[in-house]
Amino acid sequence: MNPPPIYVVDDDPAVLHSLCFLLETEGHAVEAFGSGPELLAAFPGPTPACMILDYVMPGMDGLEVFARLQELAVHAPAVLITGHPDARIRTRAREVGLPLVEKPLTFDAFLATLAQDVGLSPRA
Repeated sequence: MNPPPIYVVDDDPAVLHSLCFLLETEGHAVEAFGSGPELLAAFPGPTPACMILDYVMPGMDGLEVFARLQELAVHAPAVLITGHPDARIRTRAREVGLPLVEKPLTFDAFLATLAQDVGLSPRA
C-alpha cells in the first residue's frame, strides 16, 4: 500500500512547483493545491501524510485554512510557510501548534523542519 501524499498549498505557481518537485525528489507522493478553498474541497477524503500551507493567499490565509481543517476533523501534521514572518504571525502559528518556515526556503532547512516537526523523512 502506498503511503499517503503530502498536500502542498500555495497560490504562487513557482513556489508550488518547486516544493512539489523537492518533495517528489525525496521520494514522496505530492498533491498540489493553488488555494485554501481548493484544498478544503479535497475533504472529506484520505488524510494526507502532512500539509504545507502558505500563509499569504487571497481569500483565506494559511492559518484560516488550518482552522477550517480542524473543524473538518482533519488532524494531519502541518507546516506554515511565509515570506512575511512578523511577530503576530509567529505568535498565531505557535498558538495553534504550527511550525513556521520562512521564505525564501532553503531546502535543507525545510526538509529538516519536516523531519523534526512532523516526522516526515525521505522516502527515496
